[in-house]
Amino acid sequence: MGTSDATALARAATSALWVLAAIAIQPARAAGPPGGPLPHPDEMERCYRQIREGQFDAARARLTPIVAHHPDWQRATFFLALTFHEEQRYAEARPLFARALALDPSSPDVPAIRLHHGWALYYLGELDAAQEQMTAFVKLRPDHPDGPFALGLIDFDADAVESASARFRRAIELSQAAKDPRSEGKARARLADVHVRLGDLAAAKHELETAVRLRPDAYEAYFKLSRVLERLGDAEGAAAALAKHHEVRERLRPTAPPM
Repeated sequence: MGTSDATALARAATSALWVLAAIAIQPARAAGPPGGPLPHPDEMERCYRQIREGQFDAARARLTPIVAHHPDWQRATFFLALTFHEEQRYAEARPLFARALALDPSSPDVPAIRLHHGWALYYLGELDAAQEQMTAFVKLRPDHPDGPFALGLIDFDADAVESASARFRRAIELSQAAKDPRSEGKARARLADVHVRLGDLAAAKHELETAVRLRPDAYEAYFKLSRVLERLGDAEGAAAALAKHHEVRERLRPTAPPM
């Protein structure tokens, strides 16, 4: 996986915090004997808000003593894992996700745990384990596009292009049903990769043009579009797409390394 794809996927995983919106506002209690007084019921909401705002060190400072004193509190362990995951420190997040899942495999938090655990495993190259988590997530949330999208990436990495294509198309359908253009755009950009691998550049061009229309900030899709247009002999279009790639990339990620 290239640097751009890895960064884009990390951003996709960050946006997957959608799962937490429903659970974070519900009060959570520690399971088992507490190791000291429980924090205020709003503490998890504060930590969640800090994670959403990118204040990972601050959230970790609050969560670490909570987990130490209440190791059976699933949500606290899960949120602590997220502070590492959202910084792309997947090796540190992975055991915490596994521990959180083992604490209560049937809690309302489990879909979110499985989804983020699956992404961490994917980034660490543990594709079989990632597939297991994502498959379980799809069973729990068959309506959400992140499941088939992630499974499509795993299939694509294994060169199972027909299966990957079906997964990405399913992610597109679910994104449209959810009126989620960003998820649709990222799925279309990866479906374009399938078309490129199969040699269908016209289909790839269509998907990438749709992807950047849905996600105007998808600089990696502009780069892919420039390469497809170049191969199709459209030098002017390729130059315009490449210029757009640089413009958006510089605006969003001014310190990003060269591609």
